[in-house]
Amino acid sequence: MTELFGQVNKLDPNKGLVTLQMSDDDIHTLEKYHANGQPQVVSLIATDENGVSAQQRKFAFALLHDIWWSQVGGYWIETPETVKQHFYAMYEYYNSLDFGEFSLSAAKGTKTDTNQFINMLLDYAAIHDISLSVKPLNELEPQEIARWEYRCLMEKMCVVCGKKPSDLHHLDTVGSGRNRQHTNHLKHRAVQLCRIHHQDAHSLGIETFLQKHHLTGIKIDERIAEVHRLNTR
Repeated sequence: MTELFGQVNKLDPNKGLVTLQMSDDDIHTLEKYHANGQPQVVSLIATDENGVSAQQRKFAFALLHDIWWSQVGGYWIETPETVKQHFYAMYEYYNSLDFGEFSLSAAKGTKTDTNQFINMLLDYAAIHDISLSVKPLNELEPQEIARWEYRCLMEKMCVVCGKKPSDLHHLDTVGSGRNRQHTNHLKHRAVQLCRIHHQDAHSLGIETFLQKHHLTGIKIDERIAEVHRLNTR
């Protein structure tokens, strides 16, 4: 059995037909099951706006797999299941939940808990420099992107692809002819970009680049300034 995800685009109760929008990978998987010409039985689980979305679940499980694949950790990194149980337990502990209360299932999970759980996994991956199989900017809920932007500035990793080395890229001009070493950088917006995406930002124009990647930039605070050794006076 394989779990696939889709969004309902059309529902025709008279004909008993449901039209789903699915990713290319999930469609190819379904085609493989259907290739033998035998009818396939598909189970559907519907979720409301407050429930865990299919995209959230898929992203969370991809992050868990990336962490397991990296083999960065202790005894709990042994199997994908032990990695999952470890992070479930961590989330429950730090959020004062009862054992077994947290879930990514459509029946028990919530969108808010899942967003926070995903942020915890992203923090772990960023701190330990774990390569990700999916780009967070393509998967995160809109309200969660700024947190990822901040983390990338703190860890000096490209906000688009996660690669290092990368540099802090100013979004706000500091004034023509002014020396940035003598400029107070606090509250100026910035993003962290590798060389390739830095060039991409210049080629597209910064506003187009930001829109393309759903970025807004982060105002530099004392913590970011300290990490990047920026002047704050």
